[in-house]
Amino acid sequence: MNKDVKTGMLIGLGLVIVAVVAISIWPGGTVHQRLRRADGKNVVPPPAEITKRISPPPESDHDHSGSAFQEEMQRVAEHVIEERQQARLEAGPLIHVVAEGETLSHIAQMHYGDANKWIAIAEANKGVLPRVNLLRPGMRLLIPRLDR
Repeated sequence: MNKDVKTGMLIGLGLVIVAVVAISIWPGGTVHQRLRRADGKNVVPPPAEITKRISPPPESDHDHSGSAFQEEMQRVAEHVIEERQQARLEAGPLIHVVAEGETLSHIAQMHYGDANKWIAIAEANKGVLPRVNLLRPGMRLLIPRLDR
C-alpha cells in the first residue's frame, strides 16, 4: 500500500477517535437531552425496565473465576433468545432470504431454535422448493408459525 494512503488512513482514524472521545466527554447532559436539542423534538427515553442493567453477583472469597457470573449471563442470554423466538413465532409467518451455504436445518435452527423442524419450512414452501436440498442464495422462503 502506498505510504500516502497509509498516512491518510492513520490521520482519518485519529480524527474519528478524537471526535468520539470529544462527544463522549463533552458536557451538556445525557444523550437524550442532546438529541432533543439537536432535533427540536421531544425524545422520550426508553422505559426503565428496558434499560436496567444486570449487576454482577457479589464477589466471594472462594470463587475468583467469575464462573457464577458467566453462568448467570448465559442463563439470561438463553432467556432473551427464547423470548425473542417466541415473540417472532407469535407474530406470524416470516420471509427468510436464503444466504450462501444455508440449509433448511440451519434456517430452522435460526428461527425455531431446533434444526429438526426443517420439515415445517419444507412443507410451507413446496411450490418454491423443487427439492428439499436445493436451496439457492436469494430464494425467499416462508417461515410458518409453529403451534407449540
